[in-house]
Amino acid sequence: MKIMWGDLTEEEQTALKRMNRGRYPAISKELAERLVFLGLAEMRPHGAGINRTGRELVINTLLGARFE
Repeated sequence: MKIMWGDLTEEEQTALKRMNRGRYPAISKELAERLVFLGLAEMRPHGAGINRTGRELVINTLLGARFE
């Protein structure tokens, strides 16, 4: 199942954008687990981090907004 930006809550979108910039230690455990479940993040030794799929979603969304 492919996740689209509009499928995410505002909180999930914000978390992904922050994770795209680097470590996001303030993310809640529940939100991190949700993003992992959706296939947009992965668990790492220092907490959840954005994965390739999540990064592509964020970048494509941000680039799409620039061209509209």
